[in-house]
Amino acid sequence: MTRRAFTLSLNPAIDRTLWIDTLHPGEPHLATAEHVQAGGKGFNVAAGLASLGVDVTACGWLGQANATRYEADLAARGIRDRMARVPGAIRENLQLTDTRRGQTTSVDLPGIAYDASSLAAAQADLRAVLAQEVRSGDWCLLTGSLPPGVDASAWAGLALLLGRAGARLVFDMAGEVLSEVLRQVADEPGASPVFVKPNRTELEAMAGRPLPGPDDLLAAALDLQRQGAAQVLVSLGAEGALVLSAEGACRLAVPPVPVCTTVGAGDAVVAGTTAALMEGMPFADAARFGLACAAWRIQQRTADLPDRAVLDGLLARVGSPHWISHR
Repeated sequence: MTRRAFTLSLNPAIDRTLWIDTLHPGEPHLATAEHVQAGGKGFNVAAGLASLGVDVTACGWLGQANATRYEADLAARGIRDRMARVPGAIRENLQLTDTRRGQTTSVDLPGIAYDASSLAAAQADLRAVLAQEVRSGDWCLLTGSLPPGVDASAWAGLALLLGRAGARLVFDMAGEVLSEVLRQVADEPGASPVFVKPNRTELEAMAGRPLPGPDDLLAAALDLQRQGAAQVLVSLGAEGALVLSAEGACRLAVPPVPVCTTVGAGDAVVAGTTAALMEGMPFADAARFGLACAAWRIQQRTADLPDRAVLDGLLARVGSPHWISHR
């Protein structure tokens, strides 16, 4: 059976990345390079999955006023475009990458603002697409931020719709939103995600406190698991990841690699982990593959991933799971 995935983006973007030698706030800078492409979590995940040979369809809301670039980048990667067109222009974000420090500063716009009428129309259009396209066993990845005028109930409603259709769900969204979506779908097991992927900042937002040490991270991840996320993958940048599943909890280390940009690294983790799960890998092994994808992604300017042989070489450098006792 063909592996099929659907990415859902309610607030897509065009990402413009500028590279500078060293970022000095308040001073003028001369960019050394520029890269512009469709962006946002949904596009980045879709591009990663397509690179890995997964049949991908992009769904969500796309502003018709400036859709051309997004449409072209989907088409170039063979990603089916089933985005519902809505009035307005999608946001155009700016990333400044400090090449000396290997750090990226993002300046994100809020996106198209919805009122009650435009939101109802956009939701009806998207639901019609999903009802037509998604079948039992498909993977649906709900990722990214929410635009103004849209709250967590939009994600929860889609999760319930897709869960009832027999889809397998993945959540990668802002911390407080993720907690609220899990709460709203708690009474319907079919709408629970296969896994969630917060980063440290998002996990701290859910916990409502800083999580400076490994024990703090583990406690917060366990609490997230109790909220209904059976499998949790906390991405920690250069510190690797914390993974929770029915097997237990483990930590994964990542190899040091040159950093071109950190934009999209977490999305590469989601794409790689999902593709590996679709192949039947256990969750910890799938997460290792996701981290190998991220190790490649941060060295590149595009959201695409390389041949499997290249990724397998990086996978060999990702640490084996270090299992943690937490009972």
